[in-house]
Amino acid sequence: MDLAKSRQSPRARSAVKLIISMGMVLCLVIAVFSLYPALRSYYLAWRVNEQLLQELAVVEDRNDQIREQIAYLNTREGIADRARERFGWVPEGEKAVNITGLEVLDSTTVLPATVAPGSIKAPVSWWSEFCDALFAVEEEADPEPIPDPFINNTE
Repeated sequence: MDLAKSRQSPRARSAVKLIISMGMVLCLVIAVFSLYPALRSYYLAWRVNEQLLQELAVVEDRNDQIREQIAYLNTREGIADRARERFGWVPEGEKAVNITGLEVLDSTTVLPATVAPGSIKAPVSWWSEFCDALFAVEEEADPEPIPDPFINNTE
């Protein structure tokens, strides 16, 4: 074997190295083109999963706020507040005053806003920006807000 190598000219050795290098590059190119669709699908699934986890967290927070409102409205004070807000009820010993033109910031009857699917974006990092560019992922347009069926929006 050493005798055969010593008989080869430097030109033949460089040609063999070139052929081996080109074969390795060809294998690498084939591997990249065959794995790219699977990697893109995996990244898109991971991205959607991250977005859905963010939406789930927001929906769980909204549900917690609604549970707190329900618990408050099941108390004597909550019932009295609701009767004041909805029906203008005034208990004995109190005087009614009606103030208009003010914005209601916090009310026991106002539900937190609904979460439209796709309205919460997945967290962005340098890694996700790189993968978005690599896999040609485009940002979607903002979805239309979903009306809440439990809130009267005819005002």
